[in-house]
Amino acid sequence: MLFSRPSFMFLTEEKSMRIALLVVSIFISGYSFAGGQDKTSQCLEGLKNDGRLSPIANHVALDGQDTASPQMLADGTRPDARQQHAIAEWIDARSECINFTPTQVSVSLHMNFLGIVPGLYNGQMTFGEFNNKWRALFEETTKAPGKMPDDPHIHHHH
Repeated sequence: MLFSRPSFMFLTEEKSMRIALLVVSIFISGYSFAGGQDKTSQCLEGLKNDGRLSPIANHVALDGQDTASPQMLADGTRPDARQQHAIAEWIDARSECINFTPTQVSVSLHMNFLGIVPGLYNGQMTFGEFNNKWRALFEETTKAPGKMPDDPHIHHHH
């Protein structure tokens, strides 16, 4: 058991049940606390199962990670009206997620996302083009020097 009973004493019975259930659901979903899952990551992860986004679930990496499959990267289709609606929902949902625990990286990524997603929404680019753009921006943003202190290459002067 993660929490001992006394830590809940100041909470109402109902609320402590909710917290206990939340903890259980987090474990069931396969999150580890060791990974320091913040609310934003959990929220983005949850987008993968969001029914509103199902029309685009097989076309883009909904969780905002660099997880597009080869099929997604090669996807030559453009969004239809249903998918456009889902893309609009995705933009809103993603913005809400970022607001939970914004970090320099997640905010930079989100600005990049907002910079390219209108092109997909307007049909100016295919899902594949969007995914390839996103992958490049994602790598650029997350691999930028100074953001990943455990990267051995940063300490070497060329």
